[in-house]
Amino acid sequence: MRVAERLGIRHGREILALASPTVLTMLSHTLMWTVDAAFLGHVSSLALAAAGLGGMITWTTYTVFNALSRVTATFVSQANGRGDDRAVGDYTWQGIYIALSGGLLLTVAGLWSDVILRWTGNPREVQDAAYVYIRWRTLSAVGTQVSMCRAGFFNGRKDMRTPMVAGIVANALNVLLDAILIFGWGGIPVGGTSLFACEPMGIAGAAIATSVSVFVQAGILVFRFLGPREYRARFLSHLPRVPSARRILAMTKVGLPASIGDYIDMISFTVFSALIGRGGTASLAASQVTIQILSFSFMPLWGLTVAGTVLVGNRIGAGEPDRAERYGNEVYRFCLLYALGFAAIAVLFGKHFFRVFTDDAEVLALAAPLALAAAVFQVFDGLRMIGLGILQGAGDTRFPMVLAFVVLILFFIPATYFMVEVRGGGVVEAWLAGCASYMLMAWGTYYRYRSGHWRRIRIFSEDTDPALAD
Repeated sequence: MRVAERLGIRHGREILALASPTVLTMLSHTLMWTVDAAFLGHVSSLALAAAGLGGMITWTTYTVFNALSRVTATFVSQANGRGDDRAVGDYTWQGIYIALSGGLLLTVAGLWSDVILRWTGNPREVQDAAYVYIRWRTLSAVGTQVSMCRAGFFNGRKDMRTPMVAGIVANALNVLLDAILIFGWGGIPVGGTSLFACEPMGIAGAAIATSVSVFVQAGILVFRFLGPREYRARFLSHLPRVPSARRILAMTKVGLPASIGDYIDMISFTVFSALIGRGGTASLAASQVTIQILSFSFMPLWGLTVAGTVLVGNRIGAGEPDRAERYGNEVYRFCLLYALGFAAIAVLFGKHFFRVFTDDAEVLALAAPLALAAAVFQVFDGLRMIGLGILQGAGDTRFPMVLAFVVLILFFIPATYFMVEVRGGGVVEAWLAGCASYMLMAWGTYYRYRSGHWRRIRIFSEDTDPALAD
């Protein structure tokens, strides 16, 4: 921490205390997906491919509502900062209604996912298997959205451990259910018969295991919200609120632009990968390894992003924008310190990282330039994430949405197309376009932060100012 203090990071321990549980939660999710892939890989390559396709489509669809459900954290953090316990409970319940609505829409969308699957151009057997996965997986969409909303209640009050415990328990259960439902289980022998025996279910078993685990996670968070006497006394958490159109609209004005921005980010990166795939299997494989390397950088950066959202929101709610800015500055510095350290590791050991995933000579030949690209990219992506988190804590989400559209849709995708299709470049040139695009995103979010516009935003519907300024 001495290095951090020399860089002006005075609240490093507090920032780390908020970021670390989020990192551990994400790590458990990463391990869960790894185990899922490993189990399905032992079933068949078809099951593995279909689950990958189904998971991508499912999560892309979820992105439309994820930030909308997570916006509860922004309102709770600001209400908590100003000491308004009643508002904490009120906005958490309104967030529940938003989450339930979004989850039900996603479940219905899952039933019609076969239409989307036809557009992918994948073999019919892959489409059929992916549809089975999506149909079972989206049955828990309500649980996913409710979990995000309830986590917002805890995160907004700086309690990151409760969502962490719920996530780890759910992911551990998912691994156990995966083994039972994917491969089958003989059950418990009792009196010449077997109780709870289960036939192998393959890819359907993987989706069911995940859905059950998601509902368990949501159940833990709901129980923790409704149960403790302290919460009942302070937040009246046990008393359902009447849906308030005014408050739901205020939350939607903040959350919907954030959701659209996230969706643009995911769609643009999907198109980016598709354009790289035109260069051949080796190019696509090398790009996927690069993304895998970046995933190790992403987890801590996301933890810092959540910390920034909560700390800034809390201070804004307390009427202390100067302290909010000091926290924002420190989270930015922490991000830069971590990202530069990771960049050095990526440059020095990038080739070795690539060898962990493949021994293909054609892919390894791209290791050095792509490791350098990954090092640069994650610095800009980290600064972008931190900026978005800080701005969301203040309720400033419209500008980032417009910025995402301008940079990612109007520049990133055309620049990648130009580098790959027009100039005939390869995967390295495509990633250079990515670095340039996310540099613009990082600069844009930082410019918005330094402008101080977020200081003037009032998100609560009962305030005299609009719920969100332009």
